Amino acid sequence: MCNEYQLKVRRADYDAAFRGAGLDVLWSDAEPNRPPDRPFRPTDRAPILRRTRDGAGLEGLEARWWLVPGFHRGSVSDWKAMCTNARIETAATAASFREAVRTGRCLAPVTSVFEYDAPRGWRKGQPKRRWEVSWPEDGPSGPVRFLAGLCARSHPADLPEGLDSFAVITRPAGADMARIHDRQPVILSLAEGLDWLDRGALDTLPAPGPAGDLTLREAPR
Repeated sequence: MCNEYQLKVRRADYDAAFRGAGLDVLWSDAEPNRPPDRPFRPTDRAPILRRTRDGAGLEGLEARWWLVPGFHRGSVSDWKAMCTNARIETAATAASFREAVRTGRCLAPVTSVFEYDAPRGWRKGQPKRRWEVSWPEDGPSGPVRFLAGLCARSHPADLPEGLDSFAVITRPAGADMARIHDRQPVILSLAEGLDWLDRGALDTLPAPGPAGDLTLREAPR
């Protein structure tokens, strides 16, 4: 959890929200020609946003969803630890994430996330139910919210030019998500996302909203 999410809009749609907040996003690569209804899954490249080195603006880039920490020197496939998610309770001390907590805070723009649960009578080997989790579209960034993330720059043996990768921070589920899972990603508004990039304190990340803040819809494949 969380190992699937969606972004159904183009960069320009959420770039505008940052411009409205007085920030320009400088993208370091071209926008991929990716179908908007294709979800992101572990090892996919997905857009993330982070502060520029001088702190004056935002840098946008495509990064691998499955963090490979900076100290890793083997090939990418040699990094077996599944670092798609970083638990808020342990990220600051876990070897895979502690450097990123200090220096690699980022945001992953999303329009919905997906979660799975086992219906009554479910048995091992049977498919689980798939739920799409979304939110109201009346915020400054419209349908887009942001997952609090951690990113790293590594130089694996098979990618000496460098690899940018990231993980999504998760926490105990709030009232809505608890119906289907005991954990959820940290989902932020635009203002909360900027606060995460600037302050970077795990213990100040906002708790999930009250019941009714999220909408759950069964979404079979």
